[in-house]
Amino acid sequence: MKKKILAGLLTVATCFSLGSTSFASSTSTVPNSSPSANEVVAAGEYYQAILNLKVGDTMWVTGYDFWYIHTDGSIEVRQDGLITALSPGASTVAADFGNGNTMYYIVLVK
Repeated sequence: MKKKILAGLLTVATCFSLGSTSFASSTSTVPNSSPSANEVVAAGEYYQAILNLKVGDTMWVTGYDFWYIHTDGSIEVRQDGLITALSPGASTVAADFGNGNTMYYIVLVK
């Protein structure tokens, strides 16, 4: 049980650090100008949400092309965005939001 809690805390800490880290180089922009072909366009944004569920709960989340970043078997995620809490634990699921944007769902099951 202590290993699961530690793994869950490490997962949450990792997701927070991912959310606060810049994945693209900063670019300066000039107001009222469009980017030229030689300018670097920043990559998509990263978002995160923490979901607290109880065993047996289900929740619909937005996005598409869901994939597990970390799972301890505590949840099941369908491709239509339905998350089902199966057992106590912590998991992280990512979803594509389009236009290079990614959502990270940190799911904590009690």
